[in-house]
Amino acid sequence: MKKIISWIICAALLLPLFGLAAQAQSSAQLNFVVLGDSIAAGSGAGDQSRAYAWIIAREKGYDLSNFGAGGDISADLLRKVTSDEMIRQGVREADIIAVSIGGNDMLHAEDGLPALVLRGLLGDYSLLEPIHKAFYENFAGIIDEIRALNPDAMLIVQTLYNSAFPLPSLRAAYAAGVGGINDGIYAYLAANKGAFIVADVYSAFEQRSGVVYIDMTHPSPAGHRLIANVIIDVIYGTQTPLPPIGALDCLACAGRPLLALLDWVLVETARLLHRLLGPVWTLVKF
Repeated sequence: MKKIISWIICAALLLPLFGLAAQAQSSAQLNFVVLGDSIAAGSGAGDQSRAYAWIIAREKGYDLSNFGAGGDISADLLRKVTSDEMIRQGVREADIIAVSIGGNDMLHAEDGLPALVLRGLLGDYSLLEPIHKAFYENFAGIIDEIRALNPDAMLIVQTLYNSAFPLPSLRAAYAAGVGGINDGIYAYLAANKGAFIVADVYSAFEQRSGVVYIDMTHPSPAGHRLIANVIIDVIYGTQTPLPPIGALDCLACAGRPLLALLDWVLVETARLLHRLLGPVWTLVKF
């Protein structure tokens, strides 16, 4: 009887320990790896804690490795995932990988962003064609290499958003550039079904106020929060309500005459430069 009582007491004492061990096992941190450019690195958030990668890691208890680097184009990320052993090891060990790349392919284009914009204002998007082609080739290499290193991780690719000021001609010019990058992302996925999941940041940002930083390039703190929500929804299959369309539309309504005037000035300036430069227009990098 004494032995039976002793066993019962021991079992009672050890049971909580087994419970704690099981709890620790179930709450093991997932490895969250972020790859890409300055958006991935957190630019525009103000401080690291308000950047989307850190928001997600903090709220979901992930172990974050952020390899985002300001200024990186798709060729840079391809080089890193194929030759940087620290990044390659991070990819191998990842449970979830998020990629933000492509914006700098346009911003740092050889012909220069002003040339892309000025030509775009005239409806000439020919300079974008080689940029989009090079992006697609680099992007395909990036995804292929990530999948070779880690075929099992949840891989998420973010679309680019249109950060241009709400002038119709300017937004149309930017939309052509951004659209070509996003088309490349979707084209790869169509040819390689299941290779990754798209986080549709473009649609989440479209026409929403306060989500782009004052530099008109990076996400604001509110934009980082929105990207975090989009990625969390992708991971967990949830649907966080989007913020209302606000000040951007109000600005467009209240200042419609002024915006129309600015839009006209932009287009006419592009036309004037085109006429003055004549045959050397195609050779000049603004």
